[in-house]
Amino acid sequence: MVAGRGRTLRKSVELWLKKNCKWLVVIVVPIMLVTMFLPVIPSNAVRLCILKSGHPVAALFSGPRKLPKSEFKYYSGNKQEMYYQINVPFETESANVDVLTVHKAVNQKFYQKYVAHLSIPLGP
Repeated sequence: MVAGRGRTLRKSVELWLKKNCKWLVVIVVPIMLVTMFLPVIPSNAVRLCILKSGHPVAALFSGPRKLPKSEFKYYSGNKQEMYYQINVPFETESANVDVLTVHKAVNQKFYQKYVAHLSIPLGP
């Protein structure tokens, strides 16, 4: 008798998921995309910059991570900027970009906002 109940419970859960999965996707996916591109943390600012450059796939799969300080000298040597390297390089008019510079925007009253821009190496 218990085994029969388990089967009907499983079938009712599967039926509920089939009916409501569309609504979950319609609600959850846009929320995830919006939070992924809000520039409140540096890695999201990097994704937003890539998206603004016209590369949405690279923005989704970029996986930004901080560049080691030993490699700052190849870009500008400015220790106050944050440099982020991405997994998916993308093309611009002048070169392929795989590093972006991030700095904190000034005069933000309600939340911290970060701004990213493309960074092209200066030296070898």
